[in-house]
Formats: sequence, structure tokens, C-alpha cells
Amino acid sequence: MLDTAVLDELRGLGDDDLRDLVDLYFADVATQLTRLREALESDDYDGVAAAAHRVKGASLSIGASLVASLASEVEEAGKARNLDGVGEVLDALETELDPTRSALTAELSV
Repeated sequence: MLDTAVLDELRGLGDDDLRDLVDLYFADVATQLTRLREALESDDYDGVAAAAHRVKGASLSIGASLVASLASEVEEAGKARNLDGVGEVLDALETELDPTRSALTAELSV
């Protein structure tokens, strides 16, 4: 679920900066998920791919590897211009955000 090598690097930021980074990550992901849903509803393949790419990148940078993997799947679907099943993957991604937040909070407060 979390990439420990990335978490080890992030711990060097200090508690306040790290908290801000985690808060910023979840705020950005929420924005991108809204864009993803809108793009999916309008069959905007490029919009799906772009928003998913942003979620993937942000997730990788904070160590949220499972979220990144799901976002990558959505990105590839957008690039392939085949959105079949993407709604279910987005549901799984959204479901994964709560345990990811809990895990990040627990890991980074150590």
C-alpha cells in the first residue's frame, strides 16, 4: 500500500512540512477525482488520462503506491480510448484513500 523508501525520504521534511504535504496531496486528489468523474461522464478520454496521470504522479511522490497503481490503470484506459470498467476502478481508488490517509498518518508520525 505504501512505499517505505519514499516515506523514509519524506520524514526528512520535518513534521509541519510533512503534514502540509499530506494535506495538500489529499486536497489535490479530491480535485482530480472530481475532474476524473466529470471527464468519464462526458467520455473525455484525454481528460480522464490527464487527471489520472496527475493523481498517479502525486501518489507516487507521497508513497501511496496502491492509489498510484489504480490511477495508472485509469490513465492507460483513457489513453487507449476505452473507458469500460473505469468507473469501478475509480470507486476502488476512492475507497483506498481513507486507509491510505490512515496509513500515511501512522507511518509519518513515527
